[in-house]
Amino acid sequence: MLSPDFKREGIAVDRVGKRFGARWVLRDLSFALAPGALLGLVGANGGGKTTTLRMLAGLLRPDEGTGRVFGYDIARPSNALRRQVGYMSQRLSLYPELSVAENLSFRARVLKLPRARSAIAESIDRLGLAPVTNIRFDRLSGGWARKVQFAAATIHRPKLLLLDEPTAGLDAASRHIFWRWLTEFASEGHIVIVSTHDLAEAERCPAILHYVAGKAEGPMSPSTLIGTAGCTTLEEAVLSMTADPG
Repeated sequence: MLSPDFKREGIAVDRVGKRFGARWVLRDLSFALAPGALLGLVGANGGGKTTTLRMLAGLLRPDEGTGRVFGYDIARPSNALRRQVGYMSQRLSLYPELSVAENLSFRARVLKLPRARSAIAESIDRLGLAPVTNIRFDRLSGGWARKVQFAAATIHRPKLLLLDEPTAGLDAASRHIFWRWLTEFASEGHIVIVSTHDLAEAERCPAILHYVAGKAEGPMSPSTLIGTAGCTTLEEAVLSMTADPG
């Protein structure tokens, strides 16, 4: 049961929709999350998963419906809201000519962290980045680059962490490490929302939203969707319920 202060503590979205031009990419999105939630977004490309993340991050304004993130209205994005959020896009977005340490230092300055040096040192230690701190970002392997981007997204210990395909292109060991970090982050009371095409990974989430043709069903447990589709795995369930675009 949600607390009386849920509007300040969590996320509440009601019938939110977004369009680009005349085309609606997402409609009637409704869900609520309390601190400590770990939510997976699954479904076909173009279903609205990334749009959802960008609206919650304050990067896009919804065209209909209402939504609040820790009391902030997502229809009126503000710096105060963005400081509560860590957003890791699928595309690598740090400065290629700067070293790992310089990128983290820049991110700390932008966020105006009060104890920037200790935050950077803690992030480097926690994510095992010491071997690459002085290497330019554009010279890192894909696995290291993803880890550094994750460090930049979490350096301020955001109350809400949003990730778009965070393990794309990583080997099995690195994916396992990432999901361990996400689970630990949620267990500390943060809200974590992750969009992923790796449906075996999505089964690690206690709850998922399933996107089909611009609408999302849930939140529900992966086992609920699997049972509804009459399948044995989440991958089979999502594939069987994906609308045929042709």
